[in-house]
Formats: sequence, structure tokens, C-alpha cells
Amino acid sequence: MTLAPITASNLSLADHIRPGDLVSWGQAMAEPLALIGMYTDQRHEIGPTRAFVGLSLSAVVAKEHTDLIKLVSYGALGGMMPLYNAGLVELVPCRYSALPHLITNGRLRPDVLFIQISPPGPDGTHSLGWCNDVLPVAMRHARTVLAEINPAVPWVRMDAPLDESRITATIHSDLPLPRFTAPILGAIDTAIAGNLAPRIPDGATLQYGIGAIPSAILNALKDHRDLGLHSGLITDEVADLTESGALTNARKAVLPGTSVGGVAIGSTKLADFMAGNPGFRLCQTGFTHGATQLAALSNLVAINSALEVDLLGQVNAEQVGTRYLGAIGGQPDFMRAASYAENGLSVIALPATSGKSNRSRIVTRLNGPQVTTGRYDVDLVVTEHGAADLRGLTVPDRARALINIAAPEHREDMAHTARTAGITG
Repeated sequence: MTLAPITASNLSLADHIRPGDLVSWGQAMAEPLALIGMYTDQRHEIGPTRAFVGLSLSAVVAKEHTDLIKLVSYGALGGMMPLYNAGLVELVPCRYSALPHLITNGRLRPDVLFIQISPPGPDGTHSLGWCNDVLPVAMRHARTVLAEINPAVPWVRMDAPLDESRITATIHSDLPLPRFTAPILGAIDTAIAGNLAPRIPDGATLQYGIGAIPSAILNALKDHRDLGLHSGLITDEVADLTESGALTNARKAVLPGTSVGGVAIGSTKLADFMAGNPGFRLCQTGFTHGATQLAALSNLVAINSALEVDLLGQVNAEQVGTRYLGAIGGQPDFMRAASYAENGLSVIALPATSGKSNRSRIVTRLNGPQVTTGRYDVDLVVTEHGAADLRGLTVPDRARALINIAAPEHREDMAHTARTAGITG
């Protein structure tokens, strides 16, 4: 079908958004900045609304906009973190895999959805380009869908064609996409990668998170062979790993021969890799995080990070003290699946200490009130000082293994505290 464009100058969002509506949009590289900018600029004409926002790489929503826009999110990620810690974002604590159901059952169903799409591709259709995840589900249930067509969005193969019949109106935009600054890899990141890479077998199917440590780990796998990819997130390193010959998906049980991701965050290198690539597919959350698909991946290696891990193996990836710094996200989904998989491995990789404070991130007791991932779903914890394989260990032996990969200057105090608390006897 032909999408009818409306110029940005004559689009009145008050014609589409009603007071009290829930407005939502794509996240990260898929933030439709022109539409969001119009929404914040026209908020006084629209009236009070709620906005469900995911990972934000932009500062398009600011403190002053919260006079009439009530922000809701599944985490304090990117631009949402300072707003959350200022008390301006309400949090929905949920696994990432729950989001599609929360949309369909009405709990997080958007009244109005903003999407960013590519120009028409080889078959004449548009693509969501950088982010598929929950957007098709939201499109099916939203009252109004407004699309922003941006030539910087690559046409990417998806698990299903974009349902253009759901789009109410479109605008054209040539605004630069939200910018992602690739992490600078340091010696600690490289050391962590060196401790993990030999433990990942050829033929493993990878899932990973965002940040310097996952980037370093993927860089360390270029001499591996027949790796697969089934991940909620993908970054530039996927293009590098494919070019090296390490990532072929030849042994992957789900969509063999095809790399799978739900949200892409990266540079033009990643855009060029994805554009029209028959060996890559951008899939919805129900597929990337779905229990049925993950259960079929007998060789899944899930690589995630954390703010801290306690001596029982419990993981906190969300909050330290009163500061909320992350999200539940897909970590529990993938860690559970990988720990259950016959040839799988669930990994938490983190520095042994926290930046300039030198606070140990292997702790006797979690500093945050939440447990993001339970101890029973953690196979391996890796720091720059080594790897603790927790599988089959008793509680005292788990604690000793974790103390052994903490920073050396913290080990004696941790061992004493563990004995006093009765963890190691």
C-alpha cells in the first residue's frame, strides 16, 4: 500500500492524542525524534498523558516535559536514568518477555504509538529497521499509529512484514538518528573476555547484553567457529564476528543459518550489515525471548552483566543503595534458558570492583533490595581475576569460589564475614 505523508508542520497531535492516553514509541536507535519532539512541544494543546518509554539514547524527553507527560518505563536506561532518579519515571518491574502480554491484556496497551520506519525496500514495503521487539504487537492494539519515515533507517528483513494497514498517518524526517557511542574497551574488559572466551565452545548460540564487557567478549571469539546468534540485542560486533567467519549459525537449532536479534544498536557498520541481509532477521520479543524458542537452543550461552553478585550467587543488575541503574530486562529469560539447556551456559561477567571507589562487586550481601536473577540460574561468574563455576557446588564452596575471583584486597574481609555469617562454616 502507499502510505499517505503529512508534513510535520501541519500535523496536530491533538487530533490523534486524547487527554489521559498512553503514548509509546520505539526505543534506542528507533526513537522517532521528530514525532517525540512534536509530542513534547504540543503537550499543552494535548493535555495530560502518560508515555511508556524504553531505553532512550536521546535527551528528547526532559524534566520540563513531565508537567503534563507522566513517564513510565521497564527500567532506568540511558536517558531515563536521571529522570527516574529524580522521581520523574514510574517503574514497571517485569521480565522483557512479559511486555507483549502486558500490551495485549491492556496493562500497557498504547492508545497512540509512534514508530520509525525505513523508506520502501526491494519489495516495496517499509521496515522497522532498528527495532522490532514489541512494536508489531503494539501496532495491532493501538488506536492510532503514527510513522516517521527516515532515510537513515535501513530496510531489514523481519519475522513478518510490517502491517502498513495499521498506520494512521506518516511524516518524513531527515533528523540524525539517536547516537550510540561505542564503549572504549579497557584492560579489565579484555581480561574478563580472556577468562571467558576459552569456556565458550565452537557451535555455541550466543545471547549478550550491552556494554564494554560483552563487546570485549565478542571480540575475543573471532577464532571460534560455527557460532550462532539468538539475542534480544545486537551491536556492531555481530558484523565483525560474521566477517571473521566465526558467526555462521550453522549449528543453531532455531533459524539455522540466520542471526536473530530484536533491537539493534550501533553505527553505520551495523546498518550496512543488516540492510537486506538474508543472513539476519529482526524478530519480535515473543520470538527472541519466547520460552519455546529458547528451550530449543540446547547450546545457548547467555552472557550478561550485573552491578553485583553475592556469595550465594544471587545477581543484582538493577539498584545500588537508592540509585536505580538498570532493568530486569531479558536477563532472567536467557539465564534460565541457558542454565537449563543441555549444553548451555549462563554467565554473569563483571569487574571485580566498581570504578574509582574500588567497592567490591562480589559482595557478602546485595546492596540493592532486588534480586534480578536467582542463584539457581547462574552457572558461571567471571571477573578479571578468574571464573567461578558454580554448577554442582555446595553453598560454602560457591562462596569460596566467588571470593577467589574477587579483588585480592577484598578477599580476606569477605572470607571473615562469610565465616561469621555461617555461609562457609
